Amino acid sequence: MTTARPTMLTYVHETPSVLRAQLESDAAAPLARAFLEGTYTRVRIVACGSSKNAATIARPYMRSVLGREVDIVEPYTFCAYEREVTSDEFAFVVSQSGYSTNALAALAAIREEGERAIGVTGDVASDFAGASDLLVDYGVGVELVGYVTKGVSALANFLCLFALDVARAEGRIDDAEREREVARLSGVADALADVAAQAPGALAARYKELTSLERVFMVGAGANYGIACEGALKFGECLQIPATALELEEYLHGPNLQLSPDYAVFFNLVGARDHARGRQLVEATRLVTDHVFVLTDDPASADPDVALAPQGDSLAAPLALLPYYQTLAYQLTDDRHLWHKHPLVSAFDRAVSGKSENYVDREVL
Repeated sequence: MTTARPTMLTYVHETPSVLRAQLESDAAAPLARAFLEGTYTRVRIVACGSSKNAATIARPYMRSVLGREVDIVEPYTFCAYEREVTSDEFAFVVSQSGYSTNALAALAAIREEGERAIGVTGDVASDFAGASDLLVDYGVGVELVGYVTKGVSALANFLCLFALDVARAEGRIDDAEREREVARLSGVADALADVAAQAPGALAARYKELTSLERVFMVGAGANYGIACEGALKFGECLQIPATALELEEYLHGPNLQLSPDYAVFFNLVGARDHARGRQLVEATRLVTDHVFVLTDDPASADPDVALAPQGDSLAAPLALLPYYQTLAYQLTDDRHLWHKHPLVSAFDRAVSGKSENYVDREVL
């Protein structure tokens, strides 16, 4: 009897249980302990791709809970331009696979600067093990599909939990407040499961439009912008179409001028602070194109594609939107038989690789 090979959808539906397990086990405790060993006034996360997007989703929550600035920088830029790590800066490098060559180079650069190389990964048996002075498992496990899904959500959840652990240890919050925040993060996992359940119907309702996407904007602010970044990445790598992530007001300052009726625009508007401006931009965009998609918890939004219960001022709640984009990316790619890339992409891959020689290729085909 053979076991069915997992797909992106397999991991989408596993994600809520992974998030809850992280909260129950306090997966971020080792990273929080490392932070508390020093005196740090800021945090720097070195990450790229989906890991960078996960950090972007978590950043507003982290800044609020930690009471410190949180910077995110790509590993290449870190090594080439920003490798100075000051004594008051807590820096760590993230790679879900643990085999990304740029992340491994960033760990080496931190060691060269005389600082502790802290690696955060989903695979503790990867090359990150030998490259890190402290290796932290963020609790996602190994995904057997090239286009990561649960790893993005799990990393964002892990980073929020890290901020909570530090805040509690420093006395910024008490035990009761930490428990309430953990419960709210568990509620985000529930909302994520709800979005995963809504996604197939949302796809079916606008299937003709979604199977005809050619040019896409994805819009959001705060954690919603991180969602836009990950949605754009998934559409680009799976559907192979240009998809651009834009901050809510940035969209209005130039990018909107290229709009035409064949554009599709996805608005991520979870959190009360973005509702009023978001409604204005949605209405204005619908004057140009009918292909407007809205994901929100705004009770005043007319016919949203994904509707969440009101999330109030939660800075972590936008995390729940990820299954929509992951489901669409997988199902549209599968339905349209787009897993194969242009033949010359294989030549590109032979010429340069972003993974170490120990990496086992997990592409869909």
